[in-house]
Amino acid sequence: MSTGGSRQPPNRFRRALEQGEFVCTAELVLGRDHSALEAEVFVQEASQQEHGIEAISLTDLPGGNPALPPEAFVAYVLEHKLTPIAHLTGKDGNRLALEARIHALARLGVVNILALTGDAQKQGFAGKPKPVYDLDSVLILWLLRALRGGLEYSQGTKTARTTPFDFFAGAVVNPFKVREPDLMMQFYKMQLKVAAGAQYIITQLGYNLRKLYEFKQYMAREGLGHIPVLANVYVPTAKIARLMQAGELAGCVIADEFIQRLEQEKKPQRLERAALMVAAVKDLGFAGAHIGGFGLTHKDFMTIIEGAAAIGKNWRGRIDELVFPIANEFYLLPQGGDGLSDGASDYQVSGVKPHPSWAQRLSASVHRHLIREGSFGARFFGAKFAAGLKKTGGLPGKNGSWRHGLWYELLEPATLYRKATLGCVSCGDCIQDHLNYAGCSMQGCYKELRNGPCGGSRVDGNCEARADLPCIWNVIYRGALAVGDDPRKFARIMIPPRDWCLDRTNALANRFAGLDNLYKRIALGIPVEKGSPQETKPC
Repeated sequence: MSTGGSRQPPNRFRRALEQGEFVCTAELVLGRDHSALEAEVFVQEASQQEHGIEAISLTDLPGGNPALPPEAFVAYVLEHKLTPIAHLTGKDGNRLALEARIHALARLGVVNILALTGDAQKQGFAGKPKPVYDLDSVLILWLLRALRGGLEYSQGTKTARTTPFDFFAGAVVNPFKVREPDLMMQFYKMQLKVAAGAQYIITQLGYNLRKLYEFKQYMAREGLGHIPVLANVYVPTAKIARLMQAGELAGCVIADEFIQRLEQEKKPQRLERAALMVAAVKDLGFAGAHIGGFGLTHKDFMTIIEGAAAIGKNWRGRIDELVFPIANEFYLLPQGGDGLSDGASDYQVSGVKPHPSWAQRLSASVHRHLIREGSFGARFFGAKFAAGLKKTGGLPGKNGSWRHGLWYELLEPATLYRKATLGCVSCGDCIQDHLNYAGCSMQGCYKELRNGPCGGSRVDGNCEARADLPCIWNVIYRGALAVGDDPRKFARIMIPPRDWCLDRTNALANRFAGLDNLYKRIALGIPVEKGSPQETKPC
């Protein structure tokens, strides 16, 4: 099916959200084979069902495993007069590959794209694959918004523009985190995603209705109540729930009590709980339910939807079947009389200020006096490097002649200091000042994220891919508080993609020369009407 971007099929998903109709979507996990018989059968049955599932969500190599990509199956969905939602992750392809995939989806007539960072890679052909993560979910949204209006680029000596395409872009948030740093950084990153172009939100799966609704209350409090939120309603078996709890499926929060109940239940009871959840989120004002589960048939989905209609508003008397808390978990709002959080109360963020490390204090002091714009160091070295860059035509690459000589060599100890104290990996495009010198996200984050955490951290706050290490963004959250900075800045400041022209060059020299990300950072308002990250000069 080729549309060339000229004609788009009816988008039932977008229409339902914009008209305030409660919508149920089905998530299909495409497996490691070009044959997708189970998915085909599901689509066939859905297309024949009146008032059934009309939007089909297609995963993008979930769990970090090889799988059929969504663009290989969307045509089949469209042929059956259903609406696809294509997942798009940044884990396996760089910005060139991602843009190419987006153009391919547009050509197929796919409007709905769900932007995700993506799970850490597991095993593939001949071993573990190389992680990419060139663009995170925020930057994928930013790219989609730029392509929505047509992206300007150079074509030889001429300027060209891609054909505009009206993408309907969505994002994901994990509201089930049990520790304050994890949860607040999820909320802040969600706000940044909306500012970058997310038009709807789908939550991570979870089994604590209070946590889920608290997220919606937060959105309303922060002026984002107009953004549609779909609650993830996943139907697990006890075996799958145990894998989730063990961290085999990233970012899932599973209580022991929930697993114990699953061990005693059969499929009808699991479907009944899902129906109860759908009824609850509909009554609580969510825009829809994003339903999934391994091995579920289309008939099972209809059982859930019909069961939810029968339950209606009577779910409140069974709220204990939907709230499975973790001991000592953090809630942003106190509990109300109905068992959910009290949306009118003050936030319960910690008032305790952590102590900054000596490296953080020293680095912040040096930054204020010698690196920050207007400081002696910035003025002195900026002038020296500006003259050198002028001679070389302003090319930033590592072989530029301006990178040789006394002034450049004087800054080499800065690289040694960064490596020794902050874990610097010499990306050359440093954001340590933005992170309050709490740690290097290029070294401390498996996915090298620059705009906040993924949703995959474990219950104890450790990394999904490196279980013995804390998520660096939790450290960064506490580091901001330690120096008296407001971590809410991570909800509004977008860091551009890493400039690989600067790889393995002196980051401090790049800062003084005006080549790094400092002047390319964007303070996003909500909503943002137009704009895109600045282009960099060729290496």
